[in-house]
Amino acid sequence: MSCSTCSSDNPDVAAFCHRCGTSQHANATTQRSYAVQSSEGVNQFALISTIMPHTNRETADNYRWAMIVSAVLIVGATALGLLPIAIAAAAFLIPITYLVYIYDVNLWEDAPAPVVIGLFLVTGILAALVSLVFFQWAFDTEFASFAARGGIDGLSFKALLLFSVLLPLIAEVVKNLPAVFLARLPQFDDMIDGLTFGVAAGTAYAAFETIVLYQAVFTSDQLRTEQGLATWIVVVVNLMVVKSLIYGTATGIAVAAFSGKGEGYDGFTAYYAKNFALAAGVNVLYWVGVRLLSYLPFGQGLGLIWGFVILAVLIIRIRVMMQAALLEAAVEAAAKSDVSSRETFVETFCPECENMLLAGSHFCIVCGTSVRSTSRQTRKVMTTQALPADGSPPYGAPAPDADTGSGPAGGVA
Repeated sequence: MSCSTCSSDNPDVAAFCHRCGTSQHANATTQRSYAVQSSEGVNQFALISTIMPHTNRETADNYRWAMIVSAVLIVGATALGLLPIAIAAAAFLIPITYLVYIYDVNLWEDAPAPVVIGLFLVTGILAALVSLVFFQWAFDTEFASFAARGGIDGLSFKALLLFSVLLPLIAEVVKNLPAVFLARLPQFDDMIDGLTFGVAAGTAYAAFETIVLYQAVFTSDQLRTEQGLATWIVVVVNLMVVKSLIYGTATGIAVAAFSGKGEGYDGFTAYYAKNFALAAGVNVLYWVGVRLLSYLPFGQGLGLIWGFVILAVLIIRIRVMMQAALLEAAVEAAAKSDVSSRETFVETFCPECENMLLAGSHFCIVCGTSVRSTSRQTRKVMTTQALPADGSPPYGAPAPDADTGSGPAGGVA
């Protein structure tokens, strides 16, 4: 059976083309399956598979429940008035979970932890410096008026521009710098790598900015607070989920655009500029909305809802972006008959549905999952299943590297 998109030959039983991922059936719903996680739709609000594309359904459920339980405990600490503990835990929940995810899936097996911890620390230091300049050193008077409670008549337009427009723009530049530096390296040139660096940098920035912003809570003599706990619960949920993920997903979109589709990074193109402007603009919209909504009745709750709306848009944007990149890169490679370092080189098994993957696959012919979203950890298991008993690579497969002794694990480089 020949694919209508790339003309590659596929088995008659194939539901998806093994080269370009195109559905081999006329069912429109099948065509909208998300290439990273085929059991989900492209336009589905699914957080874990979006920011953690190397997870399968089982591991995604583990992270989902771990984050839910942690969030409940943090909200419980807030309800008890333990604000220093609650705010610190809320600030670092997503970043630490992301570090664990990267280490768990062994995303870059040469040095997974040093790469992302370095990115986390560099971004955190820059975030702390920018936050100190805006909140304490240069614009402390303006920030006091900006954060003061009262009617909208008391709002300073200068303060609104400083903290809801200028600061988010500078923050987006700072978040992009270390992530883009890593994304330009040859071993990290995939769009999924760019997304990962962007999310890691964005969530790290959010965490350290939160610590500086709520410094008074940590330096207070009172460990426990009894007043305004309902409002604090909304604030903590906003910091823990909405702010962290908006920062992370927005920067992830920008850095993924820098990486581009296919092998090699695209760089500072018009496509990157457009997505960087989107990321910066979304941050501005978020903070302007939160500030203005705070003057309305139930303003904190309205700000939380506003943040969730923006987050939903960003999640869908990432999924559409990743879907297009994975499919377009695969179609281009198939049309040119190029051999990609990320395709399978032996018959092995899909980590998602456990059906056989054909040699030269970019996608599973049964579930349509992209091979590029497979973790290094899973690839090692795939290698064990696929290689001959003596451990030698099959005829025509790339030989192991002479220095490291490692080759394309599981048929996927």
